[in-house]
Amino acid sequence: MEKEKNLENARKDAFRLLKSRARSEFEISNRLKEKGYDQNIVNDLVSELKRKGFLDDLKFAKLYASDQIEIRFKGPKYVEYELKAFGIEKEIIAEVIDEVLNDIDLKEIFKRFKKAHQRDPEDKLFQKLVNRGFDPYIVKRLLREISKEMEA
Repeated sequence: MEKEKNLENARKDAFRLLKSRARSEFEISNRLKEKGYDQNIVNDLVSELKRKGFLDDLKFAKLYASDQIEIRFKGPKYVEYELKAFGIEKEIIAEVIDEVLNDIDLKEIFKRFKKAHQRDPEDKLFQKLVNRGFDPYIVKRLLREISKEMEA
């Protein structure tokens, strides 16, 4: 009876966490352990949530990476670092980053970034994008292309 009660409480806490945003298995597991739930209950619940489709690290990583790159202007290296902190496996991270980079138009993202930072000179834009985790060679090439398009 006590285990059922704890499992039900853990389930409610997990759904409360998932209600605000998607989360990784590692994140849910850690948050439940922090709340004092027994490791066996946490493991059972994580397995149940995975089975029912509420927890999916691949789906979480895709959504997270896409949002961070497209909306928050974070580069692949920065997103990779953040996904590691969420406990996502290296293989999943590599697959997701490749997929997201193939699906998006970095040039359009850089145009939006440049528009949001229009007062900044080109070298400062370059530095900001590199500091955000974008590859310096790609940044330089795309910023040049954008500048040429704007001049034409």
